[in-house]
Amino acid sequence: MDESGYIYGRRAVLEVLRSAPGRVNKLFIAEGSRGRTTDEIRELARHSRVVTKFLPRHALERLAPGAAHQGVVASVSPVAYADAEELMSPVHKGKPTLIVMLDEITDPQNFGAILRTVEAVGAAGVIIPRHRSVGLSPVVAKHSAGASEYVSVARAGNLAMLVDQLKDNGVQVVATSGDAETSIYEVDFTLPTAVVVGSEGAGVRQIIRRKCSVTARIPMLGKIASLNASAAAAVVLYEALRQRTGAETRSITTNPP
Repeated sequence: MDESGYIYGRRAVLEVLRSAPGRVNKLFIAEGSRGRTTDEIRELARHSRVVTKFLPRHALERLAPGAAHQGVVASVSPVAYADAEELMSPVHKGKPTLIVMLDEITDPQNFGAILRTVEAVGAAGVIIPRHRSVGLSPVVAKHSAGASEYVSVARAGNLAMLVDQLKDNGVQVVATSGDAETSIYEVDFTLPTAVVVGSEGAGVRQIIRRKCSVTARIPMLGKIASLNASAAAAVVLYEALRQRTGAETRSITTNPP
C-alpha cells in the first residue's frame, strides 16, 4: 500500500499472510465467518502470532467502507516499492527478462488485474510513473487477488528516459497501439522485452511511443475497436509466454539430454 492502512478480501489477506506476515498488524474477521479460505487465514494468523479480532459485520464495514471485504480485513504496514534499476537487467532468473511498464494507468481495478497476469506469466515486475498513476492500494490488492504481494512494482520519475535506458541495456521495448502496422504475433517476445501499456483513453503517450523499439497492435475482428488495459496486457503477456514456452520446448526436443 502507499501508506499504512487496510487490505480486504479473503484472497488478498491470505496472500499477504503467506508472503509477508510481518506486515500484518491486526486481523479482523466477521463473526460467524467460516470456510476453507477463512479457516486458513485464521491458522496462518495464529501461526504468525497476529492478533485476531472477531467483529460484527457492520464493524468491518467501517474499516472498509463500501468494499467487498468478504468478512476479512487486515491492518497492514506499507509495502516497499522495488528499485527500478532492479528491473532493468536483460536477464531475470537466467532467462530473457519480461517486464511491464504502465503509462498513466489510473484505474486500480485495471492495475490489480494486470498484476495478477504479470504474476501468472512469471514476468519480472512492473514499472509505473511516480505521478499521474495509481499506486499500490487496498483496491489494487483486492483486484490482484493477492498477486500484488508477489510482483515487484517500481516507480520511476520519467518513463521516456527509462525506455532509452532499457534499450541501452539490450531490452526491446514494445508499445501497444491499435493503429500500429505490426501485429503482436510478428514480435519476437523471446528477446528481453518490456511491454508498455497505456491508459484506455489516451493509450501510450507519443513521447514514449516514438522511443519504443516496436509498436504493435492486437488484431481485432469484431466491431469493438479496443480492449481495456488489463485485457490488452493479458493478451500480449500470454503471447510472450506462448513464444517462450514454445522456444523452451523446441530447445529440449532439439537438444535431448
